[in-house]
Formats: sequence, structure tokens, C-alpha cells
Amino acid sequence: MWISCIELTNFKSYRRQVFELPCPSDGRNLVLIGGLNGFGKTTILEALYLCLYGKDALIHLARAGLKTDEMSGYPTFLERAFNGEARLAGAEFMTVRVRVNRSKTSALDVTRKWFFKANGTWTEEEAIARLVDRNVPKPPRIDGKSGFSLIELLDDFFVPAHIAPFFFFDGEEVKKLADQSRVEQVKQGLEGLLGVVLLRTLSERLKNFESTQRTGVVNVDHEKLESTRVELSRVEAELIEAQHERQALQAEADRIRQERETLLSRMTAAGAGSADVSSLGSLIEEREQFRTELGKCHQQLEAVLTGKLPFHLAGSTILSAFRSQIGGELRWFDWEADRRALEPRITAFEQAFFDSTATDIKPPLTEEQTKAVQEGITRAWTSLFHPPPPDAASEIVHRYLSKEARHDTFAFLDSVDLSQQDIDDLLEKQESLNRRIEDLGRQISRLEGLDRDGTLATFKKSIDELTAPWDRLQDAIRNNERKQGALENRAHALRATYERERQNADHSNPARTLIEKSERVRRVISEVIPNLFPLKVQELAREMTKVYRALAHKDIVQRIDIRNDGSTRLLDRSGKEIMADRSAGENQIFATALIAGLARVSRISAPLVVDTPLGRLDSKHRQNILNFWTSDTKRQVILLSQDEEVDHSFYMRLADRVCKSYLLEHTQVADGIGRTTATEDAYFPGGDA
Repeated sequence: MWISCIELTNFKSYRRQVFELPCPSDGRNLVLIGGLNGFGKTTILEALYLCLYGKDALIHLARAGLKTDEMSGYPTFLERAFNGEARLAGAEFMTVRVRVNRSKTSALDVTRKWFFKANGTWTEEEAIARLVDRNVPKPPRIDGKSGFSLIELLDDFFVPAHIAPFFFFDGEEVKKLADQSRVEQVKQGLEGLLGVVLLRTLSERLKNFESTQRTGVVNVDHEKLESTRVELSRVEAELIEAQHERQALQAEADRIRQERETLLSRMTAAGAGSADVSSLGSLIEEREQFRTELGKCHQQLEAVLTGKLPFHLAGSTILSAFRSQIGGELRWFDWEADRRALEPRITAFEQAFFDSTATDIKPPLTEEQTKAVQEGITRAWTSLFHPPPPDAASEIVHRYLSKEARHDTFAFLDSVDLSQQDIDDLLEKQESLNRRIEDLGRQISRLEGLDRDGTLATFKKSIDELTAPWDRLQDAIRNNERKQGALENRAHALRATYERERQNADHSNPARTLIEKSERVRRVISEVIPNLFPLKVQELAREMTKVYRALAHKDIVQRIDIRNDGSTRLLDRSGKEIMADRSAGENQIFATALIAGLARVSRISAPLVVDTPLGRLDSKHRQNILNFWTSDTKRQVILLSQDEEVDHSFYMRLADRVCKSYLLEHTQVADGIGRTTATEDAYFPGGDA
């Protein structure tokens, strides 16, 4: 698959330009388009996105690293893209055409045309797609007409929109990605690969749909419902903030841990392999492991004290009464639901009874007789649901609980079993851990005396200086976890109240069925998203490892390991994590390996189009990346480069891989208006040219 043609008309600085690109063959798969900054390289990448994906391109342009004015939106973007010369000349349209070939006889030709008023205001657009099969063009089809969708066709024929940033991107985005934490890099990449962005967009649209549908509900305490919703939103926002705080605390804890491990490694080196120094490092590490275990033990005790123990202190009589009351309330609500469903139909039954017997009763009933029959029907009908069943609650005490919350309460009551032995075991474990930590502290103190020249003491002092902030961080993390637990409980209670009030609001609304279906879909989406990552992490780790080892000039990393939460580890041949500081170039190599790995996992053999491809890389890394891109001779690679990235000398080294080149030149034709032209089979000249 390759892009065979990109045609620009009145698009940005291009008045009229056609880029004809050949099929990769004979080991030549590289297309070089060179131009100085501001000469129109990025315009080619923007044109590719806009032609294929239309208004949805703004989202994907931003993900691909290109700057867009999100506040102004699509119309302003187009009006700024309309060529200045064309506007002055009275032209009314701007066009981009892209042709993608699957083979020499099979292709997809897409032309998108935007129309403008005389003052340069965008009015409408039209996207026309034409398939070519065995060199015979099929009839053109217009996007959005007669049930045709260009996006669906691109999903099958070329590259789905949400995957496009793995293939068409600005190299500056790789630099930006490289500056983020690696967990965030991997999460963003996996979310794009798995279409999580689309799922979240769908969920948000469904939420807006539900809000719109509820506006038709009448006779509802909207003020109470809204205040509950606002409070729930506030608590959920606090919960998200607490989660972010937890991530920041954990990141700082990881930094201190890495710094301590680095100091321990230096201690080992300074001791020339001394068993005492190694033993000291092991003892310190073991003590930290026991401290971590002690923190977990504290959390278990807190869970017992705040969760199960209060119920045991209440006594079995109270618990039994509570269980009985909740069960009675559930049975009462079941009876109430049946009654509400049956009671309104009495009038219809009476009418049907009298209509069906009117001609059979002779002589006709008098008014008093008719009233007596009606009263008999009413008594008989009422007896069907009165009185409530004997095992139903006579009084609803826990009105704050929804039906689902009552079922959850039953499940919790079944899990509160707690014995004295359970508590004794936890206390004994806590005491044992404290003793072990104290013993290790004494052993460490004894070994410190082995240092003769002060080197070990210096390292130990540095490690001790890290211990206090480490302990504070662990305390802060535990406090944060308690805070999150309290917020989650509060959010759960508010959510139950909100759901109960919302159900009351929706009870008589004709839109209730649609709203409930929408909510079920949103619940499924929220449950599905966290379970998607494990489907791809191992495959992504394998592909990233292959790419990383091909790109890095240090043969240290043997394998990249990715966990389900997106965290990564670089492992050496012995399986040990590599903790050394990472240079900016190595971070960019990691980000490049991530993008390439995602493209491989997608199973799409689409071209690569990269603007500013080599960024801040040194010459060795540059050569490795170029070698990697040209290694798959069947994949087309289009590089939009300035003269300091792929310069003339680099170009000469790659000449046997280049199938086409263009040199962009720019001239000023009027005040604030420039024109870009492309010279075919030309590139930046050498220094003596």
C-alpha cells in the first residue's frame, strides 16, 4: 500500500501542486520532501488529514502533534488555509486530492473540496471517493449521500481515523511524548490503538442525550435532583484529584527508590566488591521491604477497625434485626412495584366489564345496582394487592437506600465474619515485623562500623537523608488511600441517592426506556475500558523490544516489559531492571519505538508520513532510525525534512533507498502572501553547490 498522489489546489501556500509518488520497489521505499522551516512541509501532512478525515481531522491533527486552534474550530482553520492569492483572484474553492494504491491496478481516489464566499468565509464542502479496480474507475460516491460513509470506507481500505497518528505524525510530537512519563506514553498509545477515545466520545454523547431526554420530565423536584448531581460531581472531582495526587506521590516515591538503589550500586562499586558493603546494601533493602509489608499490615488493621469490627460491636441481635428489616423492605418494594403496575388498570377493567355485559343483563341495572357492582369490583380488585404480604416490612426505615444498595447491604453482611484469631494474627504479624525491622537496624549499625576511610559513612548518610522523605511519602500515600476510600464511599452514597431520584423523575416519562438503554451502554463502556489494556500489552511489549533494540546504539536493553497498568521496565540480559538515567535521545528512541510498535500491532501496512523526523537525535541515533525506516522495503516512508535533519550528506548515504525527492521553494508574491513550489527529483544541494 502506498500514497501515489497528493494534489493541492489553493491550499495554504500552494496555488497548484501535484506530488506524484512511485510504488516502493527494488529496495527503494523512501520519499524525501525537503524544505526550510515555514516553506510548506507541515502543510502536506495537514492536507493528508483534512482530505481523508474532514472535520474530524482537527482532533487527530492535535494527536499527531500539529498545532490547531481548538477554540476557533474547523471553519476558522479552513478560512486560514484558503490560499491568499486565490482569495485575491476571486477563487471560490480549495481542493485536496489524495490517491492511495493497494496495488498497481487497485486504488482509492479521494477529493475534498471546500467552497468560500467572496469575502473568504467558508460555506460548505464536498468529499468524493472513487474506487479503482483493475485500472477501471468505479462511479464516484459523495460522502454522506445515499448512505455512503467515507470514514467507513477508510476503515476497510486504508487507515481508521483513530489509528492515523501512528502513521502520519509530526516528529516534534515524538519529542513531546518522550518528555512525558513512560506510563502516560504507553497509556495514550494503547488508548489510541484500542479506540478508547471513540468509546469515551460515545459515552459523553450518550450522557448528553440522556440529559436532553430528561428535560421533558414534569412534576419532578429538579432542584433536589440537580443539587445531588452537583454534589456528586464535586465529590467525583475530588476523587479524581486525589487519584492524581496518588500518582504524583507514587512517582516521587519511585524517584527516591531509584536514587537509593543508585547509591547502593555506587556503594558496592566503592567497596571493590566487599562482602560487608554488599551485605549492608542487602540489609537496607530487606529492611525497606519489611517496612512496606508493615504498611500493608497497618492498612489491613485499619480495614478491620473501620469495616467489619463496628458491626461486631453492634451485637448479633442488632445485626439480625437489621438484616430482617432490610429483607422486609426489599419484599415490600417488590410488592409495591406489583401493586403500582396493577392498580391503575381497575378503571379499564370496569369499563371492559360493563361494555361486555351491557346487553346480557335484563332488565338493565339501576343506578344503585350499578354502583354496588362497581364497589364489589373495587373490593375484589383491591384484595389482589392488599394487605401487603406478612413478611414485608411494616415500616420503611432505610429510605435512603436504593433497591441495589439493599442487595449490596445483604452481600456485605454475609462478609463481615471476624474472629478474635483474625485480629490476633494481624497484631502478631505487626509485632513480628517491628522486631525484624529493629533487628535489621542493629545489624546495619554494626556493619557501618566496618567503614574505615569514611566512604561508606558518606553513602550511608545520603541514604539516611532519603529515608525521612521516603517515610513521609509512604505516610502520605496511606493517608491518600484512606481519603480515596472515604470519597469513594461518599460518591457511592450520592450516586445511589441520585439514581433513586432520577428513577423517580423518569418513572412516567415516555423517554425512560431510551434513557435506561443509554445508561446501560455507558455502564458497559466504563466496565470495558479498564479490561482492554491486557489484550494488547504483551504483543506491544514484544514489538517495542524489536524496534528499540534496532534503534538504540547501546546494546544494554534485552527486553521491554509492560504491565497492565501501562508501567514499563527496561530489562537487561539477566532480567534485572535497568535503573540508569536516560538521556533525551534515549527517551525519544523509546517514544519512537512505542509509535512503531503500535503501528505494527495494528496489523496495518500503511505508509509512514513524518514531519520533522529526526528532531534532537544525535548522528548515531539518526542513522539507526533511518536504517529502521528503510529496512521494510515494502512500506513507503515519506519524510518531510528541513536541511539540518536529512542534509545533503545524509541524503547521499540514503540515495540508494530514495525512490522520489522534492525540494520546496518559497517566494513572496504580495504583502503577507507567499507561494510554495516543489521541484521534482531535487533536494538540498551540497555545501559547495
